[in-house]
Amino acid sequence: MTESLELDGWSRLGPLTLREGETAQAQIYACLREALISGYFRPGEEISLRRTASVLGTSVTPVREALRQLESDGGLEVWGGNRVLRVPVLTSAELDDIRDIRLELEGFAATLAIEKVTAAQIRLIANACAVMRRAAEEGNADRYLESNWRFHKLIYQAAGRPVLMGVIEGMWLRVGPLIRHAVTSPNHFERSMESHDKAEQALRDRDAGALRDAILKDISDAAADLGTTLKNYEERGD
Repeated sequence: MTESLELDGWSRLGPLTLREGETAQAQIYACLREALISGYFRPGEEISLRRTASVLGTSVTPVREALRQLESDGGLEVWGGNRVLRVPVLTSAELDDIRDIRLELEGFAATLAIEKVTAAQIRLIANACAVMRRAAEEGNADRYLESNWRFHKLIYQAAGRPVLMGVIEGMWLRVGPLIRHAVTSPNHFERSMESHDKAEQALRDRDAGALRDAILKDISDAAADLGTTLKNYEERGD
């Protein structure tokens, strides 16, 4: 297991510098959403209102509203008799459902992206792929997962379908916490980078079929590792 996987999720967050022209709630929501997608928090981890406000350096009120919105999105859930807010622990059936949805939607988005992606966007995607490659070589899970999401997000955004993009993000929000632990599976980095390299080349070749195939293989391989990780969670009773 890489050292970065041992870090507490809160240690990856810091004081939030709020920008003018956007509400504190919106910025807190975006920050926490990205953190969940990138796997900063483990399945079942409690997300405390006051701790979140303390770590981000903000007042409690906008944090409360942001957490409510994340709960509505399915990124958090109310749990137990004390009704604490925590990161959901997916069931095997939910994981299979998310995998099947991702295969359809992300494959579709990739096909659409080929028609619209620009040279400038391809350069950004290639940069994300290069960062992932270095992170994989170093065993840096934090950098790898952040760049992995950026890589996929840039491809799907190129399709120019914001509603579709929103649904895809919702699926990643649910599996992000599990993905962090799945990267410890044997040869995960190698298999994943093979698919990413093929996806990047397909973009350069403007080959929609090859891009879709690379994306589908990446999702399918990752889903297998996620299933193993989830089984370990269930056996331990996490």
